[in-house]
Amino acid sequence: MEKNVLKRYRYEIIIFIADAICMILELIASRLLSPYFGSSNIVWTSVIGIILLSSSIGNYLGGKIADKNNIEKNLKFILMATSIFILIIPFLQSNILTIISKYIENIKIGAIISTIFLFFIPSLGMGLLTPIILRLKLNNMQTAGKTTGTINAIATIGGITGTFLGGFLLIPNLGSINILLILVILLVWLIPLVNFKLKEKSTIIVVIITIISLLSLYINTISNNINGEQVLQGKRGTVSYDTQYGRVLIYNTVLNGNNVRILNIDSGFESATFTDEDKVNELVFDYTKYYDLMFNAKIDINNVLLIGGAGYSYPKYYISHYPNKNMDVVEIDEGITNIAKEYFYLNKLIKDYNLEENQRLKLIHDDGRTYLNNNSKKYDAILNDAFSGNTPAKTLTTLEHNKNIKKSLNENGVYLTNIISSLEGKNSKFLKAEVNTLKQVFKNVYIVPCNYTNDTKQVQNNMIIATDSDIIYENTYNYNLAEDEIILTDDYCPIDTLIPSEN
Repeated sequence: MEKNVLKRYRYEIIIFIADAICMILELIASRLLSPYFGSSNIVWTSVIGIILLSSSIGNYLGGKIADKNNIEKNLKFILMATSIFILIIPFLQSNILTIISKYIENIKIGAIISTIFLFFIPSLGMGLLTPIILRLKLNNMQTAGKTTGTINAIATIGGITGTFLGGFLLIPNLGSINILLILVILLVWLIPLVNFKLKEKSTIIVVIITIISLLSLYINTISNNINGEQVLQGKRGTVSYDTQYGRVLIYNTVLNGNNVRILNIDSGFESATFTDEDKVNELVFDYTKYYDLMFNAKIDINNVLLIGGAGYSYPKYYISHYPNKNMDVVEIDEGITNIAKEYFYLNKLIKDYNLEENQRLKLIHDDGRTYLNNNSKKYDAILNDAFSGNTPAKTLTTLEHNKNIKKSLNENGVYLTNIISSLEGKNSKFLKAEVNTLKQVFKNVYIVPCNYTNDTKQVQNNMIIATDSDIIYENTYNYNLAEDEIILTDDYCPIDTLIPSEN
């Protein structure tokens, strides 16, 4: 009975699983590209566009194949070939993406070409399936409409299932490479579902592909664990993780003669720590030291909110250098906090300064904007260092956000945000827009370049300080903003066109 049911609904099962796999592939594509090209709309647009293009070509070609003889044989071949091409991705992706990102500076072109190289053929293969499955199910033209609608509905439900399963469960817990290998196994075992024959060559190939995938899965898991141990021991190597919000790379290197550990998220250097024991609470990047400018405020700074924890470099510095002062840190990704605890000495800080008992450092896992929307606590200073790769968090740049910031500050409190930009020229668009937006809310907005030079077109970190009190800062840069300068709002915030670009 079970075999008869399985045989009766085999094509529905195939199209459901295939479309789920297709959507998971789309999510993984963005994750694999992010360390090289970031996770902005540019990458998502490239991935979605190329996969839709390849799927549509697959639909067209699949229609032609469906009108030929030996449909089941062709279906099995397509499933096998697509499985093999997906199996190749884990072995080639690193080299392909490294080469493309090295020789193609334009992010848009690089992201498009990378998606074509890695995912065009697998997506095309998935696109071939729908018309073939429809042809196999259309035995009676009087019920053609019902059959077509049913198959399309099942395919859509499969895509929805793959989207939620991949985004919420698989990627954060298994990682992109492991998921690709699991998808290969799942896809290749749809071949016997079409028409199982024990002695057929395709059955042998299914077994071989399964063995290769399982071995690769084991080796990848073990090697990443080994790499993690090497990084913790201070040795060279890179360990990677997929969290709910991004792809993370961690590695040790030498910077200005010091041993440091880098946290890279979606192509951006999010944080770093010294690995020598006597320096783990010091600041590696100079720009983070400029958050201390908050102490120039006309109120005592005791309670601080930091939006964007990442490797928790500044919280470690703040807690260890300023006794009896408190800090709340809002980090959207709990996975990043766990990484900071293990690799960036956050656990050591918590233990050394008895933070679980005295609560000087409070870790809050929430979206920064959502937290401020619901916040009733008042802070002396609020610091913003939230980025997705090199792209600032869009919702933390707008007029509405800045109003929330002001509501959460004590009288004469200060808001500091780090902006990567030039002071003038084409790469200063975002800085000018954000300064103008802040001026709509705060009486004074100060710009303090973190690397003050005469070259105003040099892209650098700039500390922006917004407050209603009058404060004197050295080396500030003053703008005479145009009357038609952009005001960033929730409705209109074109971050991707404003942030600095080399192209």
